[in-house]
Amino acid sequence: MKRFAFSTAAVALFVSIAATLPASAGVSIDRVSPSLACPFPVSFAEVMGLVPPGGGCDVGGVGPVLEVMPISFGLGAMDNIDGLSANTLTSPNLTYHLLFSVDPGSVGVAGTPLNAAAANNQAASDIYRTPLTGSSPAAAMAACAPIAIPPPQALHRNQTAFNLIPTVPAGAFSGIPEDNVDGVEMDVLDFTGDNINDVPVYFSLDAVSPALFTSGADIYFSPAGGGPFFLFSLPAQAGLLAGDEIDSLVMWDRGGIGAPNPGVDMALFSLAPGSPTLAMIGASPAALFVTSFNFAFCPFAPANQLGLLGADNVDGLDVMP
Repeated sequence: MKRFAFSTAAVALFVSIAATLPASAGVSIDRVSPSLACPFPVSFAEVMGLVPPGGGCDVGGVGPVLEVMPISFGLGAMDNIDGLSANTLTSPNLTYHLLFSVDPGSVGVAGTPLNAAAANNQAASDIYRTPLTGSSPAAAMAACAPIAIPPPQALHRNQTAFNLIPTVPAGAFSGIPEDNVDGVEMDVLDFTGDNINDVPVYFSLDAVSPALFTSGADIYFSPAGGGPFFLFSLPAQAGLLAGDEIDSLVMWDRGGIGAPNPGVDMALFSLAPGSPTLAMIGASPAALFVTSFNFAFCPFAPANQLGLLGADNVDGLDVMP
């Protein structure tokens, strides 16, 4: 298959980790999520953290709790992280369960758990899980061909595990606006409780973030211990255009940490609706792609392999062995 290559080219980050989950489960929510109006200080770039389930602020519950301060990443209150990843420690040569979230307009294939949740006005606040993929990110990059994923997708975490809105169990209808999970990272970012990231963090920003360098398809790097972030890669290094926007991200930084090493480092990602690359190749915002930062990317998984429709949008992503 032809490689896709081109010569040119935060909303609040809430990592809410429930006591009933592994100590490494987190989500981010977008700019219009109702939890942003909860009666406690919230900015667009805060990272929220480890709390037992206690309800969202729609019922006067605990809601999400701060884990990492925006300044730890060098971000301001109006910046929006829309692609998020720690440095994935397991190999890109493995097969994985894909953990993903979708936007509020996504409905999924009929009969899937996501489709049922969408009918109940809950889909965008949940995390979903695929069975193990039929091949690895590294193999998909080498063959430049999409992988197969056996059906079906499953609900991985209901939003109540993270004290997000709505505070209703899976399968129940909600008549109020829901939080939109737009980032999924299963690794702990702050081990010491000082609200500073203790591991390297990779992220993208949306097109209206004040801290944006050049493009929504830039990938940025925040070193362990916090401090100002810096540019990890430009759009062209991933085979993307300047007008693209990375909407979800999983990173394998295997060379010098904090800089792309073509053919060594690897990333999975999706692109936001309206990204010109999607129109050029006829792909869906629910499709996933893989790059080794060699100025090209390849297909990884089309929308239907995730149990999604072409009009759906994947806006959060992580992997689990």
